[in-house]
Amino acid sequence: MWTLLAAVMSGALWFAGTGLHPNAGLTWLAPIPLLLIAPGVRPRAALAATVGAWLAGQLNVIGYYHETLQLPSVLVGGVVALGAALAAGTVLLARALLLHGRTVTAVLIVPALWVLGEYAVSRLLPNGAWWSLAYTQADVRPVIQLAALTGVWGVTYLLVAVPIALAALRRSPLPAVASLLVLVVITVSWSVAWLARPPGEQDRSGDRVGLVALEQPEDGMPVDQPAGRELLERYAARATGLAGRGARVIVLPEKVFGLTDVTLPQMVAAFRPVGVRVVVGAVLHQHNVAVVVEPTGVTTTYAKQHLIPGVEDWLTPGHDDLIIDGRLGVAICKDLDFPGLVRRYRAEGATMLLVPALDFRDDGWLHSRMALVRGIESGTTVVRAAAFGRLTVTDPTGRVLGEATAGDADLLVTTSPATRGTVYSRTGDWFLIFLVAAVISSASGSWWGRAKAARTRATRLRSTPSWAQP
Repeated sequence: MWTLLAAVMSGALWFAGTGLHPNAGLTWLAPIPLLLIAPGVRPRAALAATVGAWLAGQLNVIGYYHETLQLPSVLVGGVVALGAALAAGTVLLARALLLHGRTVTAVLIVPALWVLGEYAVSRLLPNGAWWSLAYTQADVRPVIQLAALTGVWGVTYLLVAVPIALAALRRSPLPAVASLLVLVVITVSWSVAWLARPPGEQDRSGDRVGLVALEQPEDGMPVDQPAGRELLERYAARATGLAGRGARVIVLPEKVFGLTDVTLPQMVAAFRPVGVRVVVGAVLHQHNVAVVVEPTGVTTTYAKQHLIPGVEDWLTPGHDDLIIDGRLGVAICKDLDFPGLVRRYRAEGATMLLVPALDFRDDGWLHSRMALVRGIESGTTVVRAAAFGRLTVTDPTGRVLGEATAGDADLLVTTSPATRGTVYSRTGDWFLIFLVAAVISSASGSWWGRAKAARTRATRLRSTPSWAQP
């Protein structure tokens, strides 16, 4: 009965603490019921309870995976099964270590299993680092600052390690408290030190950015059709209004217009009188592009590098970065699911990212927070306008400077680009290497200890007369 109750509680907590609209506090609590009962039941029972709880928790995203992202059923099943395997492996390994009195190892080493699993997903699947527990903490600034040091991997590590430490308090209070204190001190010290340093230097006027999103189709409205011309006029009018209020750069959503070599000049002619730089999402030459229209009428085009599998198979990916004025990077929507792309932009000098986006309505919060976390990781301001999600402007510490729900909305925000990079932007996935080394060291130490004990027993047996041996 207690095992069933733990499975129900953890399943409900995972359901509410993960997914498209997670409750950040519940994410920390979700594994605790299973970790509490696991040492007192058979491994088979702990395994069944954990798998059942994880499957129940995933009911909040299976429809999104299958219907919205159009992932094949096999892939959906694989992602869910991988999550269940990581959850079960975490609970069972922690159970075994706690039963043998190895509390510190359980708290500090077991979370590496989950983190390395998340990393494997980001490398094996074409969707980047979109599958991570870390995004549940995107609005908890003291916690998410860890991404500037370790990437999302450190935040996930903390989300698994803390519940193990809390569950271990009942069996081994002193080692559990010591381990918990180490985690808390490191996290709090880093967050306090990092947030105490200003991320940028604000000049007198600042950088005033405008964002606007109107109702539009998903794959671009042809400008040579009446509805397309009407949409172009409405966007130009809104952009002119934002420029009149002081915007120096204006970002529109992804795939606003369907363009050809003939209609591209028409779009440029509509936005040139705005008088400021306008970034427009469009479909051009089978590419998903962001067209940067300068006040002079000169245009620069960026092609989206990471297309959505299954949804954008009809498009051709781009391969080149685009940085304007040496500091303004241009990317499109899913590009920001890839930490490496943003780190590369930061290394090339970009301190602000201008990002047309689309989203799928229900995932507006989650996808905007993935972009927020990319900004924290590499120390960049992110200006993101999503057609069916949210318009957001975030600073390099994850502070939301402005936000609005798309549909018929605009924003005008004053911000300044970052003047400093981050540890993660300079060193990349060093934390993963550290975790692998820690796991190998722990496993080697355990094997060496068992081998030494076996040799000691053998020596004792050889030195004991046969009549005295047990």
